Amino acid sequence: MLFRRQFTIMILPDAHLRLRRLHLRGAHFLWALAVLGIVGGLAASAPLLGLWAGQLSGQLAEVKEERDRLAERSQEIEATLADLRRKVDRFERRTEKMASLAGLNMPSLAHGGLGQPDGVANMAPTLRADVLKGEADDLSDRSALLERRLDAVEQELTKRSERLARVPSLLPVPGLIGGGFGWRRDPFTGTKQFHRGVDVSAPTGTPVYAPADGIVVAAERESGYGNVLTISHGDGMVTRYGHLSAFKAKPGQEVRRGAAIALVGSSGRSTGPHLHYEVLLEGRQVDPMAYILDEGAGF
Repeated sequence: MLFRRQFTIMILPDAHLRLRRLHLRGAHFLWALAVLGIVGGLAASAPLLGLWAGQLSGQLAEVKEERDRLAERSQEIEATLADLRRKVDRFERRTEKMASLAGLNMPSLAHGGLGQPDGVANMAPTLRADVLKGEADDLSDRSALLERRLDAVEQELTKRSERLARVPSLLPVPGLIGGGFGWRRDPFTGTKQFHRGVDVSAPTGTPVYAPADGIVVAAERESGYGNVLTISHGDGMVTRYGHLSAFKAKPGQEVRRGAAIALVGSSGRSTGPHLHYEVLLEGRQVDPMAYILDEGAGF
């Protein structure tokens, strides 16, 4: 058999040197061939191994660079979310204040304590991404809810603003209040009579301004009050202006608070230039001063 046979290897280093013989058993010879084959294979594959190692090193560098980019991008996202969180918190506080002004009961969203958990910077990339996504979803939900709340607040404030704009809360003309609402002695007869408005003294020709939004429903002459202008403000509220010298608005005209509607005069049954001003609620005269925010305020 091959393992039992002997092999002789002759080595001639140089033509002038002695020939050397190396005797090997079959098994040793085969082991020598195997070792030579391995060494030769490694020597032949060394360039390929070097190339593969270089490629692997390049790939590892790309992975590290990508990891660094992702970490930098993650920090940017965290900073953006933190800024958005502050803005949403500020938006919610302002919405709550506006809701309070509008008389709406809107409880806080109780978001205190929300945000990034401790140690988020040290989390694995996948877990960190999940945390950031959860916070982004939370901010999105809160923003949508706050937007709906703000719509409700704006609608209520608009309604209130429209109602307030129709309330005659200012004197129609600057001047001194010479006669108030209630019982008084009639300047012509001396008898006790009920005065259904207030008298504001002012020179003839002084502009009379609408104390609230409304629509002129009448501009006519009446016995006693002379030239009278009537404005409807809605919700059953009407104002009347008597003893005018001239009209500056006509029936059917829509007027805004502060618009000139007439001029002070002394027409009708009057002792001198002044404005007779009445407020009627559901057809019944009420004290105009009950609606005046500042008794000394006029246009």
